[in-house]
Amino acid sequence: MNPSLVAHSRGGVLCTPHPLASAAGLEVLDGGGTAIDAMLAASAVLAAVYPHMTGLGGDALWLVHDDQVRTIIGIGQAGARLPEAGAISLRGPASVATTAGALASWAHAKALSEQWGSRMGWGDLLTGAAGLAREGIEVSASQLFWQAQRSSLIDTLPSLQALCKPQGQWLQASDRLRQPQLANSLEQLARRGPEDFYHGELAQAFHAAFDDLGCGLTANDLAATRAYQQAPISIRYRQGRLYNVAPPTQGLYTLRAMAALEGVNLGENGTPRYYHLLVEAIKHGLLQRNQQLHDPRSSDWDFLHSLAQPPVMLDEQRAAPWGETGQPADTVWMATTDSAGRSACLIQSLFHDFGSGCVLGDTGILWHNRAAGFNPDPGHANAWAPGKRPAHTLNPSAYLADDGRRWFFGTQGGDGQPQTQMVLATQLIDFQQTPPAALRAPRFLLGRSFFDSTDNLKLEADIGAPVLHGLAAMGHETQTTPPLSPLMGLAGVIAIDATGGKCAAYDPRSQGSALGQAD
Repeated sequence: MNPSLVAHSRGGVLCTPHPLASAAGLEVLDGGGTAIDAMLAASAVLAAVYPHMTGLGGDALWLVHDDQVRTIIGIGQAGARLPEAGAISLRGPASVATTAGALASWAHAKALSEQWGSRMGWGDLLTGAAGLAREGIEVSASQLFWQAQRSSLIDTLPSLQALCKPQGQWLQASDRLRQPQLANSLEQLARRGPEDFYHGELAQAFHAAFDDLGCGLTANDLAATRAYQQAPISIRYRQGRLYNVAPPTQGLYTLRAMAALEGVNLGENGTPRYYHLLVEAIKHGLLQRNQQLHDPRSSDWDFLHSLAQPPVMLDEQRAAPWGETGQPADTVWMATTDSAGRSACLIQSLFHDFGSGCVLGDTGILWHNRAAGFNPDPGHANAWAPGKRPAHTLNPSAYLADDGRRWFFGTQGGDGQPQTQMVLATQLIDFQQTPPAALRAPRFLLGRSFFDSTDNLKLEADIGAPVLHGLAAMGHETQTTPPLSPLMGLAGVIAIDATGGKCAAYDPRSQGSALGQAD
C-alpha cells in the first residue's frame, strides 16, 4: 500500500480523502490545535479541492471521543413550504428544499474544542482553504471520475458547468480548479464565523438565491437551523461496544446488522460463509430502514426499543429474497486523533455527487439535495413536513474494546455505508486485521446505489472465483466490479492500541492520505 495512505505515531494522526486536506489538518495539530480543530481545517480545504463530494452547503455528523463518546448532529430541516414546483426533485432548484446543517455543527464542535483548551480562531482554520480556492489546485482524480459519470447531468445545470467546464471545456488531468467566489465566502466565514452563514451577509445572499430558485426556503428557515449534541447509540459486540449515531441517520441499522452477527461464527476470513452472513445481516437492516427510518421528533417512535429487540436470525445456508432499490450518495469521511488521545470523526455530505447541482447566487457554495431523502408517499413516516429532517445516510462508527483498544471508521457511499462498515468492523474486530489490510479487503454492495441493477449483489472481482461460486450456490445473484473500485466506498480507519500507539489509514480506492506527527 502507498505509504501516504498509512500513518503511525504516538502523537497525532489523521486521514482524509485528499492530501491537501490531510496536510492542513496536520499543520493544525502541529500548531497545538485539537482533533476538532484539525477536522475543521481539513473540511474547509475539502470544500476547495473536493467540491463534488462535500462543501459548506451540506450536512455533517461528528463522532467525538475524549472521556466519552459524543455525537454532534448537523442536519438541516425542511422549510415551511414546498418548492414552487409543488414537489421535491432529485436535482435542480426543487431539490434545494432543506437547510444546510454542516456549519452549525462546526460551531457546536468548535465550542467543545474550546472546552478542551483550543485557542485557535476561525481565521486560523479557514484562511488556508480560502487561499486554495482562490489560487486553484490541480483538479482531483475523483472529480474527473465523477464528472465523467455525470456528464449528461452537468450539461443541464449551469452551476455545474461553471464548476466542471470553465471556459466551456471539460476539466482535464493537470488542469487547475479555481473557485474565487467560494474563496470570498470562506474569507467571510474566517472573519465572522459560522454565525454569518445563518444570520449575516451570507444568509442574506442565500435568501436572495432561495427566492430566485423558487425552492421554498426562506431566511427564517435558515435562521432556525440548529446543531445539537446527542447521546450515541451502541450495542455490545464481541469484547467491546460498537457506537453509531441515532436516527434520523441509518446508524441504527448498521448496529442492528452487526447485532445479528454477534452470536454467529463467521467462519474463516474471506470465505463464502463470511460474505453470505454479512450480506444477509445488512439485507434485513436495509429492509427495516426503508420502512421505518425518519425524524423521530415527528412521531412517538421509540428507536431505542427497536435497537434492544432480539437480533434477526439469519439463514446461514440460503440467501433471502431482495427487491429494494438504493440511491447514489456523495460523502466524505475523515478523522483525527490528537496527541492528547482525543478523537474526532467528521462525515460531511452533499447527499448525491454534486448535490443539488445549484450554486447559490455568487457565494460559490454548492447546496445539497438531502431533501430528496424524503419519501414521496405522503403517508410514509419519512414524508416531507415543515421543519422535518429527512432520513439520512451518514453514520460514522467507533468501537471501544474492553482491553483499551479503539477504532474509528466510516465511509462514503450512501446505502453502501453500513455495508462497507460491516466489512471494516469484522476485519478489525473479528479477524484482528491491521487498518490497511481491513481497507484492502474485497467489498460487496447490495442494491442499486451507483449501478443500474438493483436486485443483485455487487462484489469486487478480487474476491475470487471460489467465493463467487459459493455465493451463487447459496442463491445470491452476483455481479463483479473491478478490484478496488471507487464505486464500492471510500473509507478510512484510525486505530489506537492499548498503549496509546496510533495508526491512521485511508482507502486504496482513493487518492486520500493519512499523516501523523513525529513520534
